[in-house]
Amino acid sequence: MQDPIQQIVATGYDAIADRYLAARDPQDPLCDALLGRAIADLQAGDPVLDLGCGAGVPVTRWLSRRFRVIGVDISTRQIALARQLVPAATFIQADILAYDPLAPDLPAPASYAAISAWYAIIHVPRREQLALIQRIYHWLRPNGIFLASWAIDEWEGVEADWQGWGAAMGWSHFAVATSREMLIDAGFAIEWEEMLTNADGERWVWIIARRGVMGAGLA
Repeated sequence: MQDPIQQIVATGYDAIADRYLAARDPQDPLCDALLGRAIADLQAGDPVLDLGCGAGVPVTRWLSRRFRVIGVDISTRQIALARQLVPAATFIQADILAYDPLAPDLPAPASYAAISAWYAIIHVPRREQLALIQRIYHWLRPNGIFLASWAIDEWEGVEADWQGWGAAMGWSHFAVATSREMLIDAGFAIEWEEMLTNADGERWVWIIARRGVMGAGLA
């Protein structure tokens, strides 16, 4: 059964998807800098998973220019927009907690070269986050890269009118120290971490982590 927070997230993004897209910078320099740093050693055509892909701009589109990309998002409207805007990628409308990489025609577990999660895990109920990170670890091939944004402080709740757009939005996140510990507990080695300000003036912590060749992540 879907958590109430996730239901709010799905409904909220369905309602505001077009306005949210219009407010994004399609040439976001942060996207260029972070993705360029994270995936410098990947090969053209490598399989990459973008969790919480939204409308596919700018992250999925950036990735699709070089890699075989699958984008997953909980919002039906976001996925519809992504399919229009980034036809080179494959998109799946699903709760990332229920994403199944064993589905036909998808890369097998332990085969993704990289996984990105921009402003996505902050919407996942905290009690589910460690298990999700463990699954992400096992979706990556040895030496695979995980790039994600993390909240600075701990908070869980609902904004009744997010950004003044007339829709509620749910949040559920730990302080960054706990998120970092979960990554390490899952078997990841943290390669880079920095607190950065995005185009909206919001500060997030970005972490690049790598799955070890013989890591000890849990199934």
